[in-house]
Formats: sequence, C-alpha cells, structure tokens
Amino acid sequence: MILRVNNIAFNYPNQTYFKGIRNISLQLNEGEILGLVGKSGGGKTTLLKCIYGLEDLQSGEVMLDNQKILGPSYNLIPGFEEMKLVSQEFYVLENHTVEENIFDKLIGYTNEAKQKRATSLLRLLELVNLKNTRAKHLSSGQKQRVAIARALAIIPKVLLLDEPFSNLDKLLTEKLFSFVIKEVKKNKTSVILITHLAEEALKYADTLLVLDNGRMVEQGEKWQVYYKPKNTRLAGLLGDFNLLRKNDLSKKSKLKFKSKLFLRPDKIKLTASKTNYDLELTIINCTYNGKCFEVLGETKSGNSLMVHSHKKLEVDKSFCFEINDSFIY
Repeated sequence: MILRVNNIAFNYPNQTYFKGIRNISLQLNEGEILGLVGKSGGGKTTLLKCIYGLEDLQSGEVMLDNQKILGPSYNLIPGFEEMKLVSQEFYVLENHTVEENIFDKLIGYTNEAKQKRATSLLRLLELVNLKNTRAKHLSSGQKQRVAIARALAIIPKVLLLDEPFSNLDKLLTEKLFSFVIKEVKKNKTSVILITHLAEEALKYADTLLVLDNGRMVEQGEKWQVYYKPKNTRLAGLLGDFNLLRKNDLSKKSKLKFKSKLFLRPDKIKLTASKTNYDLELTIINCTYNGKCFEVLGETKSGNSLMVHSHKKLEVDKSFCFEINDSFIY
C-alpha cells in the first residue's frame, strides 16, 4: 500500500503558540521508513494524528491506496484498520496478565500462532519472567514494555511511531528497532518515525522530513538532508555543523564556493601535508566522546570549527586539515 498526504492543513482553535500544520504533502512507499524530525512543538505529533485520522482536516486529504482516511467526525472509532499509531500514551489491560495482554491483540489467530507470537515478544521485551503477572502489579517501565508488545503484536501496512521507545535503555531500544525493521521489510510496511535523537533518525530511516512550526522545510534522502540541508537554521537537529567562510581557507587551498560552505565535522580531515591542505586550525579544546575526539579549532580569521579526529590533538598547537565535501548516498 502507498500512503499519500496531499496538501493537508489542520488548525488548533484558540492557540497562539502553535496553530497546527499547513500545506504538507508527502508520499510513503511500501517498506519505506520516513524519519520525522523537528523542534519540540513543531507539529510532528499533530501530523501523525492527522494521518491516522484522529483529527478533522481543514483542507487536503490522506489516502491509503485508493481509500480516504477520515477524521473523528466521520468515524465512531477514529483510526484505520491497516494503520497503527504507537505513541508514548500507553494502554494495557490492568486486570490481565502480561501474556493475556498480548493474546488480546491476536484475536482470530490459532492458539499455536498466538503462543508463538507472544513468546517471541516476551523474549524481545525481556518480559518472560513476568508473563503470568497482572499488569496492575507492574512498574510503569514494565507496563510500557507490555504496551509496546501489544502494539507490535500484529504489524500493519502503515506503522506510525511517535517516540514509543524513548524511555527504554539503549540496548533494548536497539533490539526493538532491529525487530521493527525486520518486520517492516518482511511485510512491506510503511513507517513514519518521530524521534528527537539524530542517531536514530540517521540510522533507521531511509528518508527524512524536517518540520518547523507546522510547515515542511524539506524532505529527501537522509544523506542529502544531513550533508546538504536546504535550511541550515535547523541543521543542528541532526548534529554539529560548521559554516566555512572563504577567508578561513589557506592560500594553498583549491576549494571553490560562493560565500559560505556547510560542513559536518567528519568532512574536515587531519592531514600531514604541508603543501596540500585547506585549513590551518589552532586547537582550542579536544575531548573524547567515546567514538572519536571532538576537536574545537579556530581559523586564522577567528572562525571556530568543530572537527572529528581519530587521535588526540594538543591544545594551543596548530594543525593542517583538508576538506572532503563529497558524500555517498
């Protein structure tokens, strides 16, 4: 199934800070994972609610293949059978066991199929030892995992993820995302993922959409949005960046650009060459982040730049760097 969002708009009445979303269009193909990023209050959750049919649109339409998704004014129970929204607002059956909570979402399946799926989810979410415990006796974190198990019991044709794993530890989050991606590719499910973590957006999404104050700033391949953003004001959502000026370059540099050049820190590389380099930086600070050294340097013109290095660079000393402005899709 193909999800199409055609020029939709939705406004909240009597709100001054955030009015809603305006003129948003997108297409999501089978098996595609779209990462939705933006500042808090920028319209990400509202967009998912509109797509899912929890809000009545002022204009435009949401289509799943040839079927129009309608809002609560047209449906007694909002939502759509082939679509599922997994959010941070979790729901569990308090008086049922953990295992029964999962069985509840597998109505119509054989007992064998129910047991197989439930066992897989219990292991995935580290709930095996709690499977016979009633949900009302669980901690809030354990209930969260049960709610996720319920949500993932049956993978739909469109899966909308609104930061559902944000309160889980990193290892469990990695396991869940690996499971979701495997299921998504197998079932050709389309996914929209909201996340505030740049690492998650870049790691798991195929394409990225940037929202700002209810408007779509840009959409494209994640490498394009990361390395060549149309709007540098929001580029920090995906990580550190530099704006290189012409007067930052050494006289030996052959690099050409108009006024400013957008560069992520990994595109500035340390070089031992004294005859073929683009920049000379005096090191202000050098700290290790667990993956590389984050180096803050200053050009002769006084511009501060962030660089990633595989080795520690001595503070107050100058080093030569070359710029690799190419990237791979």
